[in-house]
Parts: sequence; C-alpha cells; structure tokens
Amino acid sequence: MKATLLGDEDPDEWDLPPKPKGMRWATYERWVAKYDGAEEMLDVQLVMAVARLMKRL
Repeated sequence: MKATLLGDEDPDEWDLPPKPKGMRWATYERWVAKYDGAEEMLDVQLVMAVARLMKRL
C-alpha cells in the first residue's frame, strides 16, 4: 500500500507520503493534522520520560 502511495518517490524522504491523486486536499490536510498532533504528543511524552530518568541519576 505504501509503495502504491509513494510511486517513484524515496520513502526515506517523507514523514507522510505525498497526497495521492484523487484525494481531496481537505482530507489530506486532516490526515496531516492528525499525524502532526500524534507526533507532538510523542515528543512531549519523550521529554517527560527523559526528565523522569534524569531525576533518578
């Protein structure tokens, strides 16, 4: 599936694949916003985990 979305693009150059042909921009932008929100949440959790580990040292 991912290969179908990326086509000839290098998968290592993309966090998200480019918008598939036929997908509405509004739909793609919703998926991008969901991805960005999840990535931000992971970043926050990582910082909190590192802070907890640093307290133990």
